Amino acid sequence: MSSFETAQVVVAYRERSEDRIAVVANGDRTVIVVADGAGGTGDGHIAAETVVRETLANHDAIHSSTGWSRFLSQLDVRVHAGEATAVIVDVRPDRILGASVGDSCAWVIDGPYTTDLTRTQNRKPLLGSQMAKPAPFWHGPLDGLLLLGSDGFFSYAKRDQVTRLVARTDFWAVPRACVDMVRLPSGDLWDDTAIVACRVRQPHVSRRRYSI
Repeated sequence: MSSFETAQVVVAYRERSEDRIAVVANGDRTVIVVADGAGGTGDGHIAAETVVRETLANHDAIHSSTGWSRFLSQLDVRVHAGEATAVIVDVRPDRILGASVGDSCAWVIDGPYTTDLTRTQNRKPLLGSQMAKPAPFWHGPLDGLLLLGSDGFFSYAKRDQVTRLVARTDFWAVPRACVDMVRLPSGDLWDDTAIVACRVRQPHVSRRRYSI
C-alpha cells in the first residue's frame, strides 16, 4: 500500500480537455504529473498525453530534482506534436522532489502557510518548443496537503481562499471544490481545469458496534 493517498479531477470547459493527470504509487513513493496542452498549438492534447506517457515510462530511473529537470529537457525534443506545460512531483516519506515548466503549479498547504514549489519555474517556452527551460525544486517531508493543478485553477484562485477551502473541506472533496471555486457566475470555467490533492495516508479507523 502506498504511503500517500490522492484525489483528482479533470473538467473540460469545452468538449475536450487539453489537461492530463497521472498518478503512480509505488510503496513509499508517489509520482504525480499534471500536463496542460497549449490550446493555441492545435495538438496540445497530444503534447500533454506525451508528457504523461513518458513520465510513467521513465519515473523508476529518476531519483533527484535535477534528474526530473533533465528528464523534462530531454522530453522537450521528444514532443513532436503541440506544446504543453508540465509539473512533476515525486513524493517520498523524507522529501518532495520535482521539476516544472509552464504555468501549471504545485503548492504545499500546511494550515495557514503555503509553499509554492513551482515559484521559480519558467512560464515559457513550453515543452515541445525545443527551447523549454525546466526548473527543479526540492522540499522537506510532506506536512499538510500537496495541491497540483493546471492554470485553469491557479490563474484564478487566490491563495488565502485556497487555504481556507482546504481547511474546511474533506480531503476527498478538495479537487471538486477547487474547480467550483473558479467557476464563472454562469457556472462555466475560464479554461480546462485539472486538480490533484495528495496527503500522507491516513490510518483507517474501524467502527465497532456495541449492543446495549
